[in-house]
Amino acid sequence: MTPQQPHDLPDFESLALVDLEDSPLSAAPLAPLARQAPPARDAAPAAPATEPAPSSAPSTRFTDWSTITKIRADVANALAEETMPGSDEEDRRARAASLIGAFIDDEESRRLDSGLVQWTNAERRAITQAVLESLFGFGRLQPLLDDPTIENIEIYGYDDVLIQRTGNTFEQADPIAESDADLLSMLSFYAAQQSKSFDPAHPRLHMSLGPTARLYAAGWVVARPIATIRIHRLVDVTLTDLVDLSLMPSELARFLRAAVRAKKSIMVAGAQGAGKTTLLRGLINEIDAWEKLAILESVAELHLEQLGKERHRRLVPLEAVPGSGEKDANGRPIGEITMDDWARDTFRMNLDRMIVGEILGPEVIAMFEAMQTGAGSLSTIHAKNSAAVPERVVTLARKDGRVTEDFARRQVAENIDLAVYVDLVKTRNPWTGESSLTRRITDVTSYTPGEGGLVASTQLWGLQDGQITPKMSPEWMDDLRPYLDEEAA
Repeated sequence: MTPQQPHDLPDFESLALVDLEDSPLSAAPLAPLARQAPPARDAAPAAPATEPAPSSAPSTRFTDWSTITKIRADVANALAEETMPGSDEEDRRARAASLIGAFIDDEESRRLDSGLVQWTNAERRAITQAVLESLFGFGRLQPLLDDPTIENIEIYGYDDVLIQRTGNTFEQADPIAESDADLLSMLSFYAAQQSKSFDPAHPRLHMSLGPTARLYAAGWVVARPIATIRIHRLVDVTLTDLVDLSLMPSELARFLRAAVRAKKSIMVAGAQGAGKTTLLRGLINEIDAWEKLAILESVAELHLEQLGKERHRRLVPLEAVPGSGEKDANGRPIGEITMDDWARDTFRMNLDRMIVGEILGPEVIAMFEAMQTGAGSLSTIHAKNSAAVPERVVTLARKDGRVTEDFARRQVAENIDLAVYVDLVKTRNPWTGESSLTRRITDVTSYTPGEGGLVASTQLWGLQDGQITPKMSPEWMDDLRPYLDEEAA
């Protein structure tokens, strides 16, 4: 790989907060992520919360991907034909390993008949590992997902792959398929494992890659297949961790912690890559472990279930399901479960609060429902600045078409208690004089109904001399005092 010149991009990840927009899928069953103490500000990038098992990265990597693809297809077909009621992933992996060995023997017999050299034991182990990664991991993407220094993967065709490492340098990576057609086939295979479709009739794909990576891909309707993979390295994060990483001062963390525990509804806003999803995780992780939470997402991204029962004992993660190409009598895709469907179901779940993750479109209606309960919903949204948040919510609601502009504006004014804006702020190193972009909370605003059906906003925290400081107290400050007193005690 050839390093490229670093871009003037945020260096917050170099402080070990790798995922700020928002652990790779190892070959072994997933274990809960371990808690990490935040590193010192000048520390080198920390290791990921879970290290891949030594056996997951063999010293010999097999590069005959046509052989791997063939054996993978043979094993997948054999597994699909077998009926194994009650079997779990460990059973399927063990059965797959046995089948792989048999198919390797078959391939090797054909090689010997053709006068080719016999595979070494190391090559056989590498083939086995590569096929397992293709079946239960993500094939040629897996080594990139396993690399703790990689934050983003950008694909512009099978042989044009860029990786962005911590420190914000870009490198050209090796091809991840044999051709564009092979790349499309590979992504279609992984989509099918999650009951999603990626084909000429469904040329766009949103899906998770393991517990903390998110993929967007497009094919057939673009010149070459494209994909963007965001890898979220830090999941178990608290507001204290974010203070240590300079996202906010401790006084603001104390205020936000009290707002979460007082069940205020909070919208985290910012541009792409600003740190919205990590801040959302930090806020959610301040909720009492025994509160029953439902997490509604169009594409699973928060992955709080990886943290273990000690963090969230009563967690219900819910992801929208697109359904099949066939329609039912009402014209809906068979098997489809929308965010609205899940939102209705949650009223039968004995919840303490419902959290709707990223708001990109129709999720806004589910968010309104969550906030109307007064149980303290939390969400993220893209916005160019803090003042644009109410109109952004209204615009998404109007595009959905099910509510009026007045209704949407009233929901913002009456139900969003706080908007927390995360931005990329240019800072200068006093010792070297070098400038860089660093993630910071730059604004905290509260909303109330205004005159003429408009939204009245009050800035509670804002920037002064480059530092965020308190400006005013919210009308509902008394609701927070028991939790602030609790911390002080």
